[in-house]
Amino acid sequence: MLLGLAGTAVLASCGSTSTLPLASTTTLAKEPTGYGLGARFPDGYNSSTIMAIGSPQRAPYVLLGSDGWPITENVPDSIELIIEHEGATLGPLTINRHGEPGSTPYYPLIFTPPTVGVYTVTLSGSTSTHLFKVKEPGDLPMLLVGEQLPPIETPTMINPQGIEPVCSRFGEPCPFHQLSVTEALKQSRPIAVLVSTPGFCQSDVCGPAVEVLIAAIALQEHDWSVIHAEVYVGPNNNDFTTAPVIDALGLPFEPSLYVANAQGTITEVVHLTMDQREVTAALATAV
Repeated sequence: MLLGLAGTAVLASCGSTSTLPLASTTTLAKEPTGYGLGARFPDGYNSSTIMAIGSPQRAPYVLLGSDGWPITENVPDSIELIIEHEGATLGPLTINRHGEPGSTPYYPLIFTPPTVGVYTVTLSGSTSTHLFKVKEPGDLPMLLVGEQLPPIETPTMINPQGIEPVCSRFGEPCPFHQLSVTEALKQSRPIAVLVSTPGFCQSDVCGPAVEVLIAAIALQEHDWSVIHAEVYVGPNNNDFTTAPVIDALGLPFEPSLYVANAQGTITEVVHLTMDQREVTAALATAV
């Protein structure tokens, strides 16, 4: 996780979000529902925003208890969120619960912001609110849907490119280190690129992203080129320099999943916490 601030994942120690209360991104009062609203994405306050106008944006939230910690059990199957911006109101929008077993449940708000500025999200039936900023797409550092996936010499088992370990997955490396992104772009197959560091990030934000992708790819009917790229150069040797893939994709955080079609055009991006349902839906956009 690359962030380490208030429930996001920025370039720092990946476990930091599991050791700090997360109330700094919420207004925690004694709401009727008993829940607070916690952001699990960079919102422009805890770090630079990842929200842009003109296309669907994904903002994952969790529910917080009165102590500011995320609630992991006995949460509702859905919540209702209300969005306000410049006097206009959208909602209440019903957001279904997501999350893998054993991970913190989350609720991904997906909507298309019409203009730049500050948006307010309120948990329906409560006084818990959250603010986030929205910018022009060109003001964001990361690649967006519709852009071309660039050729990147990501590490493989044959050519680790100086990255050690090539895969920090516990037990054994994941099966997604046979091709580099550059090689995958020559395969004329849909492509999935996951940037994550499973051995160094198991917080509620990071979650089991590699395992989720393994499960989702196993159910695909088409042939895929799938790449997993680690975040750090040599974390086992305390070298937490970020790998070249981070700059190539403009990522200030992880995990991130980029899905591209056979022509290399990015068709979907899923940042931060994700589950198999969301990953499967993302893969479906490329075939």
